[in-house]
Parts: sequence; C-alpha cells; structure tokens
Amino acid sequence: MRKHFLIAIISIASITSVHSAEVNHYVPKAEDNDTVIRSLSGVEVRAARVSKAVSSATPVHSIDATKIKLSGISDISDAMRRMPGVNLRDYGGAGGLKTVSVRGLGSQHTAILYDGVALSDCQSGQIDLSRYSIDNVSSLSLYSTDTDDIFIPARAASTASSLYIRSFTAPDADEDALHLKAQMKAGSFGYYNPYFRFSDGNSRGLSFSANAEFIHSDNDYPFTLRNGSVVTREKRSNSMMNVGMGELNGRWRPNNSSVFTGKLYYYDSSRDLPGQVIYYVSSSNEHLRERNFFGQLHYRNRLSSRMSIMAIGKFNWASSRYTDVNGKYPGGVLDNYYIQRESYLSGSLLYLPADGLTMDYSADWAINNLSSNLATDIRPYRNSVLQTLAVKYSTRRFTAMARALYSLYLNGAKDGDAGKNQSRLSPSVNISYKPFDDFGLYIRGSYKNIFRVPTFNEAYFDNYGSINLDPELTDQLNAGVTFEAAPNTWLQQLTMTCDGYLNHVKNKIVAIPYNMFVWTMTNLGKVRVFGADVTLSATFAPTSRHSIMLMGSYSYQRAQPRTSRDSHEWMKQVAYIPLNSGSASVTWVNPWVNTAVHLSGCSARYTTNTNLPETRIDGYSDTGVAFFRKFQLRRGASLEGRIDILNIFDTQYDIVARYPMPGRSVKFSIEYEF
Repeated sequence: MRKHFLIAIISIASITSVHSAEVNHYVPKAEDNDTVIRSLSGVEVRAARVSKAVSSATPVHSIDATKIKLSGISDISDAMRRMPGVNLRDYGGAGGLKTVSVRGLGSQHTAILYDGVALSDCQSGQIDLSRYSIDNVSSLSLYSTDTDDIFIPARAASTASSLYIRSFTAPDADEDALHLKAQMKAGSFGYYNPYFRFSDGNSRGLSFSANAEFIHSDNDYPFTLRNGSVVTREKRSNSMMNVGMGELNGRWRPNNSSVFTGKLYYYDSSRDLPGQVIYYVSSSNEHLRERNFFGQLHYRNRLSSRMSIMAIGKFNWASSRYTDVNGKYPGGVLDNYYIQRESYLSGSLLYLPADGLTMDYSADWAINNLSSNLATDIRPYRNSVLQTLAVKYSTRRFTAMARALYSLYLNGAKDGDAGKNQSRLSPSVNISYKPFDDFGLYIRGSYKNIFRVPTFNEAYFDNYGSINLDPELTDQLNAGVTFEAAPNTWLQQLTMTCDGYLNHVKNKIVAIPYNMFVWTMTNLGKVRVFGADVTLSATFAPTSRHSIMLMGSYSYQRAQPRTSRDSHEWMKQVAYIPLNSGSASVTWVNPWVNTAVHLSGCSARYTTNTNLPETRIDGYSDTGVAFFRKFQLRRGASLEGRIDILNIFDTQYDIVARYPMPGRSVKFSIEYEF
C-alpha cells in the first residue's frame, strides 16, 4: 500500500500543486496591473506574475475563496490537507475535532489567526478548525517558520508556524452596495447546513456584515471493522451533533489614513461523542457542550508617509461541559465543567527611516485564567508579555528581515501552587534573493528559534499535569527555491516551490506513567525532524471557452525521537506523523458543468513512538469529485448548484486510531447571491 501510494503521489505532484494559479469562476475586483487576464465566456482566468508564495523569504502556501470552490474543498480541515507539511488530527464526521500540526512540531506550535488576531485556548493549546466555516473564508495562508510580514502583533510571531484565516468581513466603504448570500447544503448521514451572509456599506465610511450558520448531522455512517480474519460492517453510534455560529463585523474609515474594524463571534456546539471502536464495543454515553464568545477591535492609522500605528483589543470567553453516564462513577454520572477567559491588548509602531528599510516594534499583553467544578481546581492564571523588534530591508532582487522576540510568562494560581515563570529571547532571520531580473526564480532561507510554554492541562490537570515543566525549545532551519512564469496565453501560469527543512526540539513534553492509573507530564524528549515540501501548479486555457487548473503537493517528513540510544523509541518515527503525504486536484472550467477531481492521502503511521507492528495505522488515499454550475440572473444576482461526492471509492481508513472516517457520501448545495 505504501509503495503504490508513494508512486501515485510523486507522479501527480510532478504535474500539479495547490497553491498558486488562480482560475476565477467569478469576476474579481482588479487590484493591480501586474496581471495576465484572459476572459473565457463568463469565466475569467487571472494569474499574478509574482505571487507571494514565490517571492516570500519564508514558506507560505495560500488558497483563496475562488480556489476553494474550484478545487472541491469541503471544509477548512480539507483545505489544510491540501497544504504541504501539514498533519491533521481528525476524529471523524461533520463537526468532529480537527486540529493541525505543521512539520512535525505538534498543534500547540501552530498559531491560528482569525482576521489578524490570534485565537487562543489556554487549557489545551489546540484550536479546533471545525469551529470556522469554509463558506465564510476569504483566504487561508499557512506560514512555516516565520512570516516576512513585519507589521504584525508580537503574538503572531511567537509560534513555530501560523495559519491566517481571513473571513468575509465588512466591505470597504467605497463598495457602496448591498450584498446577500444564502446557501443550503444537505447530504448523507442526516447532514444539513443553512448559511446566510449579509453586508452593506455607505459613502460615510461605515460598513458592516453579518453571517450565521447552523449544522446538524446524525453522523451515523457505516464503517468496516476488521477483527483478525473476521470482517463485519458496523455503523457509528452516539454521534449526533448540532452546531450554531454567527458573526457581526463592522468597519469605519473616518479618513483616508485610518480605519477601525471590529468583530463579535459566537459559537455553540452540542454533540455526542462516539468514542473509540475497540473490536465490537463502540457504545458511548459521552456528551460535550462547548460555547465560545469573543469580541475584538482593530485600529490602524498611517500617521505619515514614514510612520504607521496599529492597536488591537480582544476579550475571549469559552466553556466546555463534558458528561459521561456510566456506573463506574459515583452517582452514575461524570460531569466536568471548564471556563476560560482571556483579555488581550496589542500595539505596533511601523517606521520607514529610508527607502527599502522598514522597522517595527510590537508589544502584546494577555491574561488567561481557567476555572472548573473539579474539587482539585486551583484556578490557574497566566500573564503574558511579548515584545518584538523587527528590521526589514528590501530591494528589487533582495529581501532580508531579522526579528527578535522577548517573551515573559508569569504564572499564578488562586488556590494552589503555580507553574514556573518563563522568559526567553528568540531570534529569527529570513532572506530571499532573485538571481536574475527577467527570470522568476527566487532562492530563500530562514532560521527561527522559538519556544512554547506548557498548557494549563499539561501543568495542572489532575493526576496528569506537572507544575515543574520547562518550555519546549525549537530551532527551525529552512532553505528553498521557488519559480513562477506565465509563458504564453495557452499556459497562463506555471509555479513551483521546493523547500527542505530541519527542526530540532528540546525538552519535549511527554506523558509518562507513574503507576497503572496515574500519568504525569515531564520533559524527556528530544526530537529531530527533517523533510521536504514540494508544490507545483499550472493554469491552462486551451480554448477561449475552457480552462484547466492543476494543483498538487507532496511532503516527506522524518520525525525521530533522539532522547536516548537505549530507548526503544530511538530514531523511530514520531507517533501519527506519516513519512509521505500529498494531495492533488484537477479542475475543468467549461460552459456546461464545471468539474473538479481531488485526491489526498498519506502513508502508514504509528500510534506510539516505539512503532510496534500492532500500533500501525495503514496509509490511505481519499478521492472526491465535484460538479457545479453558476447561472447569472437579473440585476447582478446569481444562482449556483453543486454536487460533491466525497470518498468516492468508499475507502475505509482512520486518521486517529479507532476513530473511523466516513466512507462514500454525497453533499448537495444551492447558493443564491446578490
């Protein structure tokens, strides 16, 4: 299986990619003149001569709303599977927990920024991507190591990698037009999903948008269970979910040099947890109720031609309530309730002392606290102070940036002993060079030193956490080559990226058994990760009425525990990290029915670092197809119909052991836009 999968992915990746060419089924607003445009009878193919993925000094992989539609992406986690170097944890079904890890460093090392402001979870350090709707995403950008954007909050530079989610927020005030989108999706396993978005602006500099969404799914999908030589067909149970979420966005531009943007967000989820499938026992009485509210305000002002300021304020509140009906608990029910809060402030100053030279100073402060109904709750809290000083120098062919991050974490607890305070200075350097003026080749290199402090679960969780933990330290090295060209009107864009990287992790936080029932967190591990990410893309326009977009990626990751030569884990593969992974898609835009075929998958993984045969999870490839057509109506309105067939070959596989993923399913959607 692994051999055939690897051959297929390498073959596909040699002609395709997920990240650069833009085939726009919808006519976008022109933003610059450095483009190649070809109209295809209602379909506009638009290719930027130099994309950010090519000229960036650090690896960045982006996908916008148009490519999301064209390539058959069904949710944010599906989009992340199309990006190189990404390991996704998916517990199966609509609304199941989905977290992302980049280049073998763990999900706690990846920051998720929503419209420029970081999302947080002080309890687990993991952000569930299923909480954010793909229908409300304007673009996704994944930065491995650092970002070469200098004017960002300090927190945005405080992790090993970062995912920027940009939503359809309030429109610019000059877009004095009413916009409405209403969509309904329905599909297999009791799935239905209404979505609504409304926006408006006026000439006085005020604009706003609102969107709301509800998702219901029974998630009672069938799966194949193998128990030795016995193979049976089972059905997932206790999996029903109901999720509602909504946003309100506002924008005020009092003058040409300043802008205020604000966001209110609410999420409410009630879902049954199906639990692991162990032989024929898959019953569960677990339930999880999660709620999240946050409000954020963003201000930006260009004080002069050489100086700008930015300020951000945010408050976040989240709760989770886990219940399990089981006779082994006193009273027959386990009921755990957690609440976390965060207040966050950020300020940045951008200064341009000379042409081509830019400097930035940013300072962030946040306070997090966690409380619960547990008898052992000590109500921990943490003050975080982050400061960055960055310098960037750019010419036509050369870019260099250096950033220093100073981090200070002050831990406390109202009813017990707190974890250790932590502080550290972390540098990063990025360089990009274009050897030839008239040839779209770039060479880049980067280094970043960063660390992460223990989460509240790791430090304080009952019979599990340890307040004596040191932070995980990481060193990241990356070297890459990128190329982009637009040879002619037939081959409108060709883009290639290739990056090799080496990551070292020290003080890896791992769980060690103290006895049969009690585990504790400790600093034991050292891990080395080396690998390569390759992407390739092309946009073809063979005739005036047809366009073909090919996209794909391939990743190789060798993640090795290197704590002790006497350990059974020495030089094995880190749990849940595949050696090979990749994706590909082909989209045909035509006058009749647009069609997209897509594939993603990975080689075998192990559930433990010892790589024992009984802990092996087979590799898989998941193929889907999408058919869609848009009809133009009167007065600028449009109606689009779409059919997505997911996992068309009904492949049975797990991403997380004993949590089977859905087999073949069908999703229908209809969308009205004005």
